[in-house]
Amino acid sequence: MLGRTNNQRYLLWLALGTGAMALAMASLLVFELAQKRAIEQSSAIRSDSLTALAFQFEREFLRTRQALAETLASPQASDLETLSLRFDIFQSRLTLLRESPSVSLLAAREEYHKVIPRLELLVTEIDGALSAHPPNDTALRHAIAELNEMGGDVQAMTLAANSEVARLLERQADTMREQISLIVWLTVAQLVLLVTASGALVLRQRRMEAERLALEKMTDELREAHFRAEAANRGKSQFLANMSHELRTPFNGLMGMLGLMQSTPMTPQQADYIETAQGSASHLLTLLNDILDLSALETGKMTIKPAAVNLPRLLREVNALMLPLAISKGLDFTILGPDTPLPTLLADDTRIKQIVFNLVSNAIKFTAQGRVTMAVSGRALSEQTQELVFAIRDTGIGMDASVLSSLFQRFYQVDDSSTRRFGGTGLGLEISQSLARMMDGEISVHSEVGVGSTFTATLRVPLFNAGADTDNEASGAQAVADSLAAPLSAAPSSGPALAPTAPTATAVANTQAPLMPQAADTGAPTLRVLVVEDHPINQKLVGVLLGRMGCHISYCENGQLAVDLVQREAFDLILMDVNMPVMDGLAATRLIRALPGPVADTPIVVLTADVMNEANAQALAAGANDFISKPLKVEQLRSIILKHAANKALY
Repeated sequence: MLGRTNNQRYLLWLALGTGAMALAMASLLVFELAQKRAIEQSSAIRSDSLTALAFQFEREFLRTRQALAETLASPQASDLETLSLRFDIFQSRLTLLRESPSVSLLAAREEYHKVIPRLELLVTEIDGALSAHPPNDTALRHAIAELNEMGGDVQAMTLAANSEVARLLERQADTMREQISLIVWLTVAQLVLLVTASGALVLRQRRMEAERLALEKMTDELREAHFRAEAANRGKSQFLANMSHELRTPFNGLMGMLGLMQSTPMTPQQADYIETAQGSASHLLTLLNDILDLSALETGKMTIKPAAVNLPRLLREVNALMLPLAISKGLDFTILGPDTPLPTLLADDTRIKQIVFNLVSNAIKFTAQGRVTMAVSGRALSEQTQELVFAIRDTGIGMDASVLSSLFQRFYQVDDSSTRRFGGTGLGLEISQSLARMMDGEISVHSEVGVGSTFTATLRVPLFNAGADTDNEASGAQAVADSLAAPLSAAPSSGPALAPTAPTATAVANTQAPLMPQAADTGAPTLRVLVVEDHPINQKLVGVLLGRMGCHISYCENGQLAVDLVQREAFDLILMDVNMPVMDGLAATRLIRALPGPVADTPIVVLTADVMNEANAQALAAGANDFISKPLKVEQLRSIILKHAANKALY
């Protein structure tokens, strides 16, 4: 941060210095232009000198007066012609003196205004006298008397012209001297700036060299820290791997015991509870397996164990596990085998199934209606290598370019908003991509928003030695076609359901009596409770607990449905989840508080697993009355129910 501040300060000073130099250069240019203009004015004055005009006018004035005197002394024809010629020249000089641009300097002088108007009148008088036949001697005598009287004024005007020109030249000389002085100072300033800038550049270069050395040192330290962090990360990964492995053992026992319990006589309700517990345990075991695989990848302990792959059996196993998931969502699921039987491959079928299971389950998860299709194909890359391709196509929500660029990153969620509809850890695709690369392949994806996605897993695996195992050869080539002769797809209406379905998205509410009236608390208050929860297992759990307390329960799967329902039905209490699709719980709480009438005062208790990011304060700010964090504690829920039942009794 300090280095960046110094760099910014240096750049600021460099910019200011450059600006000052530019300003000095501009000033020099202005002064040079002014000098050029002054020189041009001086040249104009020399070519059209006011002094010359005044002198020539005075000379013609004297010549005209002399010619007029000689004509009056001996009035001969030749003298009259000489007088007329001289008079015309005098008139032209008078016109130049009156209209020349150079006369602007003299026009303000009193001498000019004293002479010119009288001369203009006198010229008119002489012109009339000379035009008469014979010339009017009286008028001419009067004119010569006027000329004699004006001789001193004309001479004074000439002196005034000389004075103005001298003053102008002196002003221009002073201006040029000032400009030259400024140019000298500006040049000195430029030199100083250049020297300063050069010194600053030298200092900057030295500082940059010092910073480079410091950066190299820091890089070495960071490299060492990186090595230490990698070692710590490997230790963490090893710890996670050990913990995940240790946790898998009791979960296996738990699931086994649940399976044994399922085989004993049970009521339908008990069977439903056991099946729900099995589903939750299976999901948690899947998450632990993902963590174990991730840890194994990070520590380099995940390996590929090649063996002869029975492709038809692999496809049957995929179909057996994925078809019920598709049917439970009302989707078509089809597996299309290769056009021609493939040779037996040497690969790790467990890892291949892991990749395929992940891609197909994701396709089913993100597809609300339509179909999911897996097409299997292959082609020979060489005599010993085969390319195996699994293309999984769906008609789901699709993805845009920004999502595709981050899709294979760890923990990335396609929808990470508070209203996201799809669960998962965000590890499956990264693990699958890593497994594909370990088999010299990759996973690519093509997707279009609102149309669907196609995930293509391409694996490059060697061929199995046919002479080593003829049974596998038979199962690899001919048995592929025989296996795919049996249908691998089913319509959504056929086949057994995988698990009991939760309330569907089309059901706005499901009002029911207490789930376990035989176990209801005696003396428990009777409240109409709206449970706003999108997770079916959480709905079931809260429903059982509220049912034991004697409450009448209604369910909504998102905030929008809750806002719509409370405007049609009255409730004593609302249990509101936060992260839900369509509309989250906080937004729904704010909307309910803004509704007209008594419904706006309905008690709302936020029930959420989010205890971070000031969730409690956010819930209360949205208008909630209470806040309960998950996992749910029975006594905490009972306390909330009793408190609001007591409040109801007061009214």
